Amino acid sequence: MIRKLKKRKRVRIIGGGKSGKPPVVIFLDREFDYSRTVGRKLVIVLDPGYRYIGFAVCEPRGGKLVVYCRGVLRTRIPEIKGLMSDRRSFRRFRRYLSRYKKKRLSARQCRVLTKFKVPRNVRSKDRSNATLRHGVETHLNLYRKLLRFFPFPAHQVEFVMEDNVFDVRAMTWGKVYGADYQRSPRAPEGERKCILCGSQEDLHRHHLVPRKSGGTEVRENKVYLCVGCHEEVHAGRVFLPVRGIKQWRELGTMNAVMGVLREVPSISFVPAPEVVLKRRELGLEKDHADDGLAAAAAFCGCTGFDASVERRLMLVKFRRHARARVHAQRDRLYKVDGVIIARNRRKRGDQKDPSFADVFPLSPEQQRGLKVYPGTKILNPFRNDVLTIGGDVWVHIPTGRRFVATGVISEKYLYSPMLEEITGKSYIHPDQCRRVIRNEGIVVWS
Repeated sequence: MIRKLKKRKRVRIIGGGKSGKPPVVIFLDREFDYSRTVGRKLVIVLDPGYRYIGFAVCEPRGGKLVVYCRGVLRTRIPEIKGLMSDRRSFRRFRRYLSRYKKKRLSARQCRVLTKFKVPRNVRSKDRSNATLRHGVETHLNLYRKLLRFFPFPAHQVEFVMEDNVFDVRAMTWGKVYGADYQRSPRAPEGERKCILCGSQEDLHRHHLVPRKSGGTEVRENKVYLCVGCHEEVHAGRVFLPVRGIKQWRELGTMNAVMGVLREVPSISFVPAPEVVLKRRELGLEKDHADDGLAAAAAFCGCTGFDASVERRLMLVKFRRHARARVHAQRDRLYKVDGVIIARNRRKRGDQKDPSFADVFPLSPEQQRGLKVYPGTKILNPFRNDVLTIGGDVWVHIPTGRRFVATGVISEKYLYSPMLEEITGKSYIHPDQCRRVIRNEGIVVWS
């Protein structure tokens, strides 16, 4: 029957064959009858965060929550700022070398060759911060990952999130009320002199809160010290009589992330005060995963929960794309009767042809003849044969236990902190294990 329907172009088969995936038949001329489904509601709740995101997957039944899954995701949001700084330094060094070569070539040929050249990657109209974009995508990707673990129909799933608004000004400068909130808390810059001895010669700027501890370049976090006093302070022999301030960059970033997520129409929000009251009512501790469970109970109006079938998970976000490994990226192609109608799901930075998002939705005739050719990565020759990348899931053959590789050692051994409990060492030869899952971005750690 399937062969006949496929010949009549009434069905399409996904998977099977060399792909190793289970074959799935998609009927192109039928609609899903929602009236014949079982009336259930799955609630996927996130407790947003900068370094850790809590989550809970629950189902309300008879005034109680049946908890299926609860855990925490360790994000990569704090790494983005450092990676962007490294990328900017490498880009500046490349441009410096290019200008230097052009100057030498211009002198050799006795003509000017240092003309303006259009950048290779043209910036799009979206000039938002990279950390902000990554933070938003991390929360949305976690929803998608949990939905893969619990593949309920779309109309039976509720996406919920705790709504937090952090008062960065109050946490940095202290709480004020009334008209005092409108006044600037910044102190005027005083006379430049050493705050210990009063000298005005050979002054150095000293950070009261070090940069590595979250200190910034704001005026209130810097004081002037002479050379001798500065050495005494760093040696620990003299203590300063003033204290600096710490700017809460993480909270400011989370405020921006939450501002973008509030515009997503499919997400419902629960105010943070309601979550706090519900957490105390249920007797839960202050934890990211418990905050997600409390938000689910507050959203559904439940007074208790059942954790008899609960599964605790620890997820870790790994980097999937590394520019050093990829030499080129070939576009994902969408063809109808052999004609390309779109490239990639969404437009790339310098793409001029329409993407699939631009031509969607397709007519039934186009859907029947649609064929998708996935994009491929062309790896650099020297990095093509790497043993593994961070986030690959392996199985130790003698014991049958799984572990997540985080890198390689000396190009011969896999490295993972999880191997300490399995073999007593943090590295292992790949002949003693078997890879089962490639890096999917969000990986189950434990």
